[in-house]
Amino acid sequence: MNSNPNADDVNQAANESLGYATNQRMEAINRLAAGVSHEFNNVLQIVCGYVTFARDSLPEGSATRDDLTNALNAADRAATLASRLLQLARADEDHDGPADANDAVESLRLLLGPILGEEVRVEVDCADDLPMVAAADGLLRQALLNLCVNARDAMSEGGVIRLRTRLLEFAEPLELDLGKVEAGQYVAVSVEDDGEGIDPETQQRLFEPFFTTKAVGKGTGLGLSMVASFVSGSSGAIRFTSAVDEGARFELILPVMSLLAEDDDDFDPDELLAVAAPF
Repeated sequence: MNSNPNADDVNQAANESLGYATNQRMEAINRLAAGVSHEFNNVLQIVCGYVTFARDSLPEGSATRDDLTNALNAADRAATLASRLLQLARADEDHDGPADANDAVESLRLLLGPILGEEVRVEVDCADDLPMVAAADGLLRQALLNLCVNARDAMSEGGVIRLRTRLLEFAEPLELDLGKVEAGQYVAVSVEDDGEGIDPETQQRLFEPFFTTKAVGKGTGLGLSMVASFVSGSSGAIRFTSAVDEGARFELILPVMSLLAEDDDDFDPDELLAVAAPF
């Protein structure tokens, strides 16, 4: 019997090794981001304290006092940004559920400015009174961030990214582009761009781990794979549409909390997080 490994075995071992190494790097980056965000916030508190002291020592109506008030407002926005970064960096530690899709989108809007650059504009359209979704909040935010970064990369000359939430109702089970929904209510969160679009051949491999069309060093091929893993682990599905030179639209369809609770009275968000985590 030939005990030498075949090509498939070698490729599988290589992929597993690469996946482990990539996961280790991401964990290190998350720890670094969490540490930097925490220290940055501490420094901001000191700055705010001294600026407040200086402002309060000036008379009302002073131009300098107004300037210091503006500085405090800017520092407050920076502190909020640091808090959001810390929340994102600790997504894997987030064992709480359910998630608020509108809050995830609005929070992401704050983060996207420095990430996307001046040439990309973000438009948000959130439906009112959406129910909570049965998903790990941190992983939802991370999935949306991955989609937005991909959208940015598809728009080399800038453009618009549209984030939208809405409530959907399916009368019967339905197979979608990735996954299947049962009858009932779902919350849909979509990310749409004006980019170069995705050709049909690439669409067939979009959610494969390590598949990327980006240049070496520009992408790991794990972004959409993580999105797919999160949605699948949340008992959801994905719809996407795209054509060359016509942009792309990804819609994450997630069950509302009441729907999943009806199927499983013992629903545990900790178990959901364990399933949703890609590695």
